[in-house]
Amino acid sequence: MERFPPQFRSHIKLTFEEHGENRRRKFGFNDGHRRLPMSMDGVDGLHTVGLWVTQKDAVFEEGDEFDADCRVIWPEGFTKVVAPGVKFRLWDAGFFAQGVVTERIEAGWSNPA
Repeated sequence: MERFPPQFRSHIKLTFEEHGENRRRKFGFNDGHRRLPMSMDGVDGLHTVGLWVTQKDAVFEEGDEFDADCRVIWPEGFTKVVAPGVKFRLWDAGFFAQGVVTERIEAGWSNPA
């Protein structure tokens, strides 16, 4: 599968703030990639974002922090918002991670998702 360039880089911290005590406290990647809903400041609603990390089968636990390349599937809704310092949250049956955009990558906005 061809991978388009990322649209932004981010720093993410796992908080599991909306997951009850009986829920798992791990978040993993298969082959370095994961897609899931995201809520970003300045954009209404939840929208799918693809995350890529350098570790192919990475597993992170509550409190862990990591950097990821990101690409949204609805670029029209994000193109005016994505900039360094913009915050977002990741969702999986409740918000479980907080992130911040660290870099906007202009080349990622010119290719289709």
